[in-house]
Amino acid sequence: MRGAELVGCRVFDRDGREVGHVHDLVFRRIPPRRDGDPPRFDLIGLECGKQAIGDRLGYVRGTMAGPWPLPGLFRWLARRSLVAEWSDVASIERPRIILRKRREELAHSIDFIP
Repeated sequence: MRGAELVGCRVFDRDGREVGHVHDLVFRRIPPRRDGDPPRFDLIGLECGKQAIGDRLGYVRGTMAGPWPLPGLFRWLARRSLVAEWSDVASIERPRIILRKRREELAHSIDFIP
């Protein structure tokens, strides 16, 4: 499965309540096995709910600092976006993704630490 196949899918919690659409994927970089190996990444989460463009631009978890009103605005907007850990995905029945957790158990985008 390609990551692009996940983006746009509707995510539901274990009780059948909609969490939102997948609008971004969260990856973790894996250290290379040997010098010269290409970089590798693991999918660790699905960002869903309200879109958080500020996260993509580096304002939420990155180092972007200005112009002055943007960091605060993007962090505030990111609170409406949730991250479902990849390990919490129970099934993928495109275009639906079912989770093992309730919506309330998911981390807010701004609080999620990969």
